[in-house]
Amino acid sequence: MDIWKWVNEAQAEARRMGNTRLAELIDRLPTVVTEDAHTQVDALFPEALALARQAKSPWLEVFFRHWNLQSRIFHRSEPGEWLSESISLLEFAHREETRECPQSVCSTQDVAGCYGRADGPGWASERKAVVLETLSRIDPSWPCFTCLSTEYFLGLLDEERFEEALAWLEKQEAALVAAGQGHKRKYLLGERGDVLLALGRLPEALATAEEYEATTSSDHSRVEARILQARVLARMGRTSEALEVLPSLSAVRATPGHYGSWAGALAQLRKAGGIGNDANLERTLLELAGRLASTGAIRGAVRIEVQRAEAALERGQPHSALHACERLEALVPRLRKPLGADETLRQLRARAEALMSERPPEPPESAAALLELAEARPEDVLRMLDAARTRWPGERATLVRAQAKALERLGRGEEAEVALRSLLDADAHPTPDVVHELGMNLLERRRFTELHALADSVLSTSGDTPLRVEAYRLRARAALESGDKAAAKAPMRAMLELDPELRGTTLALAAVERDTGEREQALARLDAAVARWPEPGPHDWDRVLVATLLGRWDVVRASAARLGIKLSGDSGPVEEEWEPCRLRYTEPDGTFTEVWARRTGPVTARVVSIAMPDSAQHVGDVVAFDATPLNEGPAEGEEEDHSWLYPVVEVLRPGRYSVFALDGVGPGDEAIERMYETLGACGARLSVRTSETYRLTSPEGEEVPGFFALLAVPPEADLGEVEAGLRRCAEGLPHPVLWPTLLEKLGREQEAEAQRAVAEEWEISL
Repeated sequence: MDIWKWVNEAQAEARRMGNTRLAELIDRLPTVVTEDAHTQVDALFPEALALARQAKSPWLEVFFRHWNLQSRIFHRSEPGEWLSESISLLEFAHREETRECPQSVCSTQDVAGCYGRADGPGWASERKAVVLETLSRIDPSWPCFTCLSTEYFLGLLDEERFEEALAWLEKQEAALVAAGQGHKRKYLLGERGDVLLALGRLPEALATAEEYEATTSSDHSRVEARILQARVLARMGRTSEALEVLPSLSAVRATPGHYGSWAGALAQLRKAGGIGNDANLERTLLELAGRLASTGAIRGAVRIEVQRAEAALERGQPHSALHACERLEALVPRLRKPLGADETLRQLRARAEALMSERPPEPPESAAALLELAEARPEDVLRMLDAARTRWPGERATLVRAQAKALERLGRGEEAEVALRSLLDADAHPTPDVVHELGMNLLERRRFTELHALADSVLSTSGDTPLRVEAYRLRARAALESGDKAAAKAPMRAMLELDPELRGTTLALAAVERDTGEREQALARLDAAVARWPEPGPHDWDRVLVATLLGRWDVVRASAARLGIKLSGDSGPVEEEWEPCRLRYTEPDGTFTEVWARRTGPVTARVVSIAMPDSAQHVGDVVAFDATPLNEGPAEGEEEDHSWLYPVVEVLRPGRYSVFALDGVGPGDEAIERMYETLGACGARLSVRTSETYRLTSPEGEEVPGFFALLAVPPEADLGEVEAGLRRCAEGLPHPVLWPTLLEKLGREQEAEAQRAVAEEWEISL
């Protein structure tokens, strides 16, 4: 069954009724879910649900709620918070008005996945039963067939019935082939790789993982495939290759659905000697386990805490192992069935306590040296503290700071806060160091109320200048971290009144004034900075930026000359052709977009890259950027391939291009060259994005090369003339090239629908 047919029809109906935003969201929400763009999911879902209800479409409500749960449960592993919603959707999807909706079947997967992520082994038999019942009501032509087959497979995997799990996959794959759906076997490749790895069939597992990555179009699945490859390679002892393919922590941090397999890759690499078993590993595992525990993914949290304890014992650190045991004692009772977790905990605790009785490392020569050691060897420092307190009874403050620093280094911020507060409570006149360290602890954990209370307490009780500067600094940092730049100005100005030589604060305040509309004030401050610190430096770059925003080209040229930058001409605006660069936009929803651009001056650039039509579009923008790059410089020998990445500060002249997708069958090089010439003459820009792997199948079953391109049209171009040129280029082609969104923009709905009908015949997504 084509489960998407009704979705496409609903999308077309929404367009016909003039509800273009609903039509966009029908297409966009599943896309951002599969791209792990969770911030966008959270921004789009409430609007999509409201529009579905406004359109009185219970089927679309099922659709949108299901895709939100896909993000929340399968990608972000949040079963605790979303179990009630998954059960509610299951009930809603089986009402009279929704029972026939093809998407209603998916609500079973949502519930099964929710229980599976809370405690997979504990709910394995129940999950398998409900999945089998639902599978009996569909056939292999349904896309849900592979999804539900996966859920049953995961139940077998959680029961460690690996041979049965592999046999189940082979049975389901055979059913797909028999139903003429053999191409859908690729959706089970990740599961096949997992079970082959569990069975120790490593070469087959690696080949499957590589095929999985090569055949998926989903960002989420691509990351999953690379983690699987890393796990297999590590088991094979090929650790350098495993490290090369393993996604970084930053790439998986926002998607806890990856945590279990990613932590498993770390465990394999640790055992193979591919990564260090150290404080960095301890902090990482604690972060992952803590996030899963907080979202109700209890079995996953238990597994990672066990890994953490085992790693700590392996490196001889009983303090960290006991900490993991304490967290396990809180987690294990939350499992539906312990299934051996309680016995594992007992054994780990016994081993940790035995190791704890061994003699700790000797403290260094002084308490101050212990404080310095806390960054490099935090676990050793925690073990040294008892002996250190006996040796240096008068150094309590230094030792507590060493303890707090070690705890911070290990990711145990709450405990570090308790230690630092004990100093604050005991000393009527705390040092700036203690206030700074406690403030930064609170800031990192986004405890803004407590941070402001700390600053208020210092300012109300102390007249000491360094202490007051630190209190104002914390207020300013809190305001900036919470996104309230305007509120940061007063404490920054207070700091400079106390100490005018604070160069970093001067530049930071000028940047805040620049971004909050006080640009003349910012420029005056930077003029004064140039006078106070006459050597060229960052204050000149900041001055160039503010002057550019104000159109003060005389100042731009003056600071550029101080920096040794030669500009053409002696006066007027700077508009040159410099090297390519990359720019990072911060979108209204807080996400980032990176684009290619051509620098036109010290802090200006023109965007040249064209984004997909449903993405943030910036082609043609002329922007001002902060000249402090966001990326590292090139390694030796890589200078030619390196490009700097800069943050956009403001769009000086928006491009306002309209961008449309062209899709269809490859027309050949001559026809493509004709498109470039014809559309360019109309003022439009064509960007062909076709890859060699893009293939289409004709309605008659013939496989042909696909063609995909983006057409960017500036506001001054005649859209009708562009479309006419495109039509001339497509005349006489043996196979279709389609542009329905361009026709819709021109109000030619009938022609657009005709093209969409052709797209459906060719299974082209437009």
